[in-house]
Amino acid sequence: MAEMEKDILEERDLAALRKRILGLETLLELTRSLVSVQERKRLEGFLMLTVMGILSVSRAILLARLDEEDSFRIHARGLRGEEVRENLRLRPSGLFARRMRVARGLVDLRADGLPEREARDIRYLKKNRLHHATPIRMKDKLYGILILGERVGAGKIAPFESQMLRSMLDIAGIVMDNADLYDEMRKANLSIQEQNERLKGLDQMKNQFLSTMGHELRTPITCIIGFAECLRYPGIEDDKKEEFANNILGQSNRLTNLIDQVLDLSALSEQSLTLHPEKGNVNTLIQEVAESLKIDIHHKKLSLDLELNPTLPEAYFDTKRTGRAVRNLLDNAIKFSPENGHVKISSAVDEDEVSITVSDDGQGIPEEAIPSIFERFHQLDSSDTRSYGGAGIGLSLVKEIMEKQGGSVSVESRPGKGSVFTLRLPRTPKPESEPSDPVEQEAAT
Repeated sequence: MAEMEKDILEERDLAALRKRILGLETLLELTRSLVSVQERKRLEGFLMLTVMGILSVSRAILLARLDEEDSFRIHARGLRGEEVRENLRLRPSGLFARRMRVARGLVDLRADGLPEREARDIRYLKKNRLHHATPIRMKDKLYGILILGERVGAGKIAPFESQMLRSMLDIAGIVMDNADLYDEMRKANLSIQEQNERLKGLDQMKNQFLSTMGHELRTPITCIIGFAECLRYPGIEDDKKEEFANNILGQSNRLTNLIDQVLDLSALSEQSLTLHPEKGNVNTLIQEVAESLKIDIHHKKLSLDLELNPTLPEAYFDTKRTGRAVRNLLDNAIKFSPENGHVKISSAVDEDEVSITVSDDGQGIPEEAIPSIFERFHQLDSSDTRSYGGAGIGLSLVKEIMEKQGGSVSVESRPGKGSVFTLRLPRTPKPESEPSDPVEQEAAT
């Protein structure tokens, strides 16, 4: 009897583990899908259908805030959309919306304490068997309110499902914020040459973008924690443990690299980033970067060749930042190479410079796009269906880091033929530029 009870408990543990693994894998896929969508309306519809499918909810309403006016765009599923729009008058400035801005997780719909107009709207929702609401926000900015009906089968939402819902909505809030920022930045760029005053607005958007990126770093943390918790379950096969550990390591490395990029870009913007070039071995740096990305290379089944000049002289460079520049180039080569593709890193010496070359056999870059790829926030493909993620700051950081220590970066590429990026570092220390006169600097500002 005791043995039977033990078997039942183990089976329950395994079932819970399988469910948690499935949920985490779903969250990873949703993260990729959400980040690839930049159009607000499309994102809102995708989010609503996804939540309904995961939670087995037959009816729901999404109130998406409109920037232009004090109103919500209404998406309805399982109800007649025309009737909902005719009978629902909730506003982002209303008391109900202000309550949702500070709400945590799913909350019950309540009419008490609301003005009569809003109370009437809540009664209308409850009459249509909609009982719970949860906010979609970024920091203290409310982007929408998701209102859910009963689950099919009337089951309750489990704690892990609630955590997944919160993670999805956090991701959605970040992506909505990014979509708005990208849209504003595109509009600003149209008239930036004609209206210098709008440069201030663009700078503000840049700072807000960096802030948003800082919050976006939280997205993989749910997956890291989840896979770490899975490792604690008994009876997990060794290959699964290795798979979970690799997921954790890969996500952790990406988090670290993205955090460092954001911090460096912020410091460059404030002119507070200081580099410390020292004499060092470029080949050693290349090998360390390649080792740090071997999991990504293995997952994509790429072949990596290191063609390092054994007699390479030492160069002067900031080890930490130059390593980040090489990593960004190698990360891009891995990202844009086809599965089973080929990536190569080589080192060479040319008179008073040492060079590092990263080449791939990926999709390549159109000739007309090459001059702009080193601009901040530039995306080669910014469409809603783009296949590759990224914040558009990696190559701009490479350029600024190299130039700040007396080096340079160049690229050769053709569509369908891959790309070749070359970093050049000085073999002798470059004299630091003379500090600007404070008066002249103030005038330039």
